[in-house]
Amino acid sequence: MTPNILISQSESDLEKRFATDFIAHIDGQKILTLRQFYEEIADLLEIPDFGFTLDALNDSLNDLQWLEDERIILYFTNTNELISKERDPAKVGSLLNILDATAEDWKWIDEDESLGKKEIIVVFEDSPRIRKMLDKERIDYALLSELK
Repeated sequence: MTPNILISQSESDLEKRFATDFIAHIDGQKILTLRQFYEEIADLLEIPDFGFTLDALNDSLNDLQWLEDERIILYFTNTNELISKERDPAKVGSLLNILDATAEDWKWIDEDESLGKKEIIVVFEDSPRIRKMLDKERIDYALLSELK
């Protein structure tokens, strides 16, 4: 089974594979703290009444009913800088785990459940830092270019 986290080495590969999907582009150069991440994700995904905590993020990503798109691509660029100024590095690990778990949870929602079927795909632009962080959290990932 394909891991929930993908690493992109080329933006053109991402655009070809997900051309018809909603791509939320999160630029790591602008997102140096978790608070800035919350603000950006709330804006990009138009999250109503967002609480700016990891729990609120988890709840929002497990709902998404206000979005019409069935597939949402969270595309992180400039991953060497992404959340690099956060005072509590453990929270960055928690964020990565929430993204991974949420993408996995959406795979198991049945069409007949009250939640409309969604798919979240998390894609990080390749960098030594993002690979190190994912490895530290023991989160599986695959190269986008190697998927069939």
